[in-house]
Amino acid sequence: MFVLISNLNIDKIIFCLIKMTDDYKDITDQELNKAINFLGQNKFSEAESVCNDIISKKNNSDAYHILSSIKLYNQDFNEAIKLVKKSIKINNENPGYHVTLGCAYSASKEYESSIVAFKKAISLNSKVAQVHFYLGESYRQLKKHNDSLSSFYQSIELSPDYAAAYLMLGLVYQEKKQFDLSIQSFQKCIEIMPDYAEAHLNAGLCYLLIGDYKNGWKEYEWRKQITKLSIDNLNTEWTGQNLNNKTLLVLDEGDENLIHFVRFVRELHKDNCKIILQCSDLSMELMSKQKWINEVVSTESYPDHDYQIQMGSLMNVLQIDPNKVIQGFPYINIEKKEHEYIKTNKLNIGLLLETNTNSNAHEDESIKSNVMFDVFNEKHHVIYLDSNLKRQHSEIVYDEYFSYENLDELSNLILNLDIVITVDHLVAHVAGALDINTVLMLPCVPNWRWEITHRNSSPWYKSVKLYRQETPGDWNSVVKKVKGYLEGYTHV
Repeated sequence: MFVLISNLNIDKIIFCLIKMTDDYKDITDQELNKAINFLGQNKFSEAESVCNDIISKKNNSDAYHILSSIKLYNQDFNEAIKLVKKSIKINNENPGYHVTLGCAYSASKEYESSIVAFKKAISLNSKVAQVHFYLGESYRQLKKHNDSLSSFYQSIELSPDYAAAYLMLGLVYQEKKQFDLSIQSFQKCIEIMPDYAEAHLNAGLCYLLIGDYKNGWKEYEWRKQITKLSIDNLNTEWTGQNLNNKTLLVLDEGDENLIHFVRFVRELHKDNCKIILQCSDLSMELMSKQKWINEVVSTESYPDHDYQIQMGSLMNVLQIDPNKVIQGFPYINIEKKEHEYIKTNKLNIGLLLETNTNSNAHEDESIKSNVMFDVFNEKHHVIYLDSNLKRQHSEIVYDEYFSYENLDELSNLILNLDIVITVDHLVAHVAGALDINTVLMLPCVPNWRWEITHRNSSPWYKSVKLYRQETPGDWNSVVKKVKGYLEGYTHV
């Protein structure tokens, strides 16, 4: 749910590993030094050529190690593993080789194997903070939180100003739902590196999750330091100036932010402000039907404007607290039309079990379809709301699936459904914006949008009911509640 730094920064790994090699072997061979120099200049093909030439004459553990680091950089993880194992076969006592092996396993998501490799490296040299850091991240990926914390604290003991280790402590404490300790860790990270954008942003997301919107929106602004915009085509950023008879360009920040926050843009239109809205192709038609929006443009278009603002930054300028602000529903308006997928003699249910595949939290937030096998019955007509679905367990989970090209098509179907049952996905926001009865199934620690202080409801959407995991990975208890909800549902 939170933004991660790139823990496996290959450039840093390469230099760290070469340094560890130097600590244990004085590389005097002129050709190896040449390869290392090429590596430091990102001249990988030249370094690879030199190493292959060395190996053609005689097996050399360092040459294999450099080749493995290059494969790791190029994300050819299997080949990286094969090559560094050759290094280890020649010399099992070099900790750098085992670190490279651990990093390659970690990048391949073979975390158990990476832990073995990192622990071997530590047994050979326990004084390198970065290796404890890598070990901590592998433990974190396996949800072994206490082992993860121990490793990150060991990194800090070796390197007290290791800011990234404090960042990772913050993430682990979030996953343990120890939010005070999480924020303290982020604050320590920021104390060490005041301009560390990832630390500020993750602190902000944690604040938002616990309902501290004032601090949350302030720190959320640091996302702009991570994804910087080109300002060549942009005028002054809107920070609260009078918008009477002005033109405001609202910049795209993804479809979820658009559907979530567009309701607050509408309030600005009341000030005789002309609204120009950037959005993706997926949202273009739906947004074009909102009569209060003066102009809808593509994400690459920058029409003339007086002020501009990113969609998410509206929250900080307007100081939005959903628990206090009056909200009207539905806030996205479309004309309801009969839909061919609807069965008038059944309860029509929209279903989605997989969240965005590009999300870091995809595995935590998605549900395997077999968990839902006994939820629905002959009274239900279940429509799967994902055009990319592979038809697995189709006879058990759903009756048909709906393929859509844009959010307007999706909205037209959702508006005709009785219930939407979904994991954390754009579909939940669309259904909430349309004020449709929605059941949202969430992991133990959800995305920041689903405030943890509200157990079964959301301050953002009055029609959305939340069912949360009690323990990490336990979807069965959540699905049981969904089944109970359906059994008690009265079809009006």
